[in-house]
Formats: sequence, structure tokens, C-alpha cells
Amino acid sequence: MEVIVNGEVQTFQEHTTIQDILNHFEIEAKRMAVELNAKVVKRSEWSTTKVRPNDRLELLEFVGGG
Repeated sequence: MEVIVNGEVQTFQEHTTIQDILNHFEIEAKRMAVELNAKVVKRSEWSTTKVRPNDRLELLEFVGGG
């Protein structure tokens, strides 16, 4: 199935969770926020929230600095 991740079309297996996608991109969850179809998903729900075809996923990393 196709999912839009940070504006780019990506292909994943059916029944893929947000956590599966983070693992696919080797992203550590420490300083991440995730939006699914413009709604923030709680970190505790990443492993149970499945994405569907044509969903929009935004993976946002918090970066410190000044």
C-alpha cells in the first residue's frame, strides 16, 4: 500500500503500524512527534496505530539549538 511520509509516497505492507514505519527508517523515538492525517498520535499508540492506503504521515524531530 502507498502512504505519504513527509510529503513523499512510500510503499509498505498492509497492517503496518507507525512504529513499523519508524523502524523501517531507523528513526529513534526519543525526540519525535508523529502526525497521522494532521492529528498528533501519542507515543503510547504508535505500536498499535495502523496506517491505511493514502494516509499522510508526518515524522517530526525536535532539534535543540539557539
